[in-house]
Amino acid sequence: MNATTHAIFGVAALAGSFLLVGEEPPLYAYPAAVVAAWLPDVDNPRSRLGNGLSRMKNPTLNLLTRPVSWALKVASFTLFRTVGHRTLTHSLLGVALFVVLVAPAATLSLDLFAALIAGYVSHLVADALNKRGVPLLWPAGRTMRLLPRGIRSGGVTEFAVALVVAAGAGYGIYALHLAAGRGFAGVLFVAGG
Repeated sequence: MNATTHAIFGVAALAGSFLLVGEEPPLYAYPAAVVAAWLPDVDNPRSRLGNGLSRMKNPTLNLLTRPVSWALKVASFTLFRTVGHRTLTHSLLGVALFVVLVAPAATLSLDLFAALIAGYVSHLVADALNKRGVPLLWPAGRTMRLLPRGIRSGGVTEFAVALVVAAGAGYGIYALHLAAGRGFAGVLFVAGG
């Protein structure tokens, strides 16, 4: 799946998980979920994060993002050369390592922690829809796909799936933020007609 599709899945996972618990996530949780949804592809040097961050026009911001960009490129190169693409970062072991790495965020904000986990896991779900699938039990076992034949990455079907998920995410955001004044029962009333 491409970076845009992963971003949509990250937002949808965040909205869906917060709908399940009946709470409204803070707005900063959405970009956190998007970045976390891109993170498993850091093992690919040509990915959104694996290629580092784009240079910015503001010299101060550029100076601040350079160390992060450099760290992303080093991590990407190291992961790609040692374990390859779609291995560790696309497995349950990768999810567990990610949870351990971002656990300190839970002390700052449980909402941020939930957004990061939802975004990361959404990446694996999205990639499980395509032809290659994901190696959930890496380093043992085969890849897992949610669809028998899978969806071709970058194809028309991926675009259609992204549109459907975006519509679901849009409804989730509406229900969480715009219909929130009516309470959870009001959200169910709006959903039911």
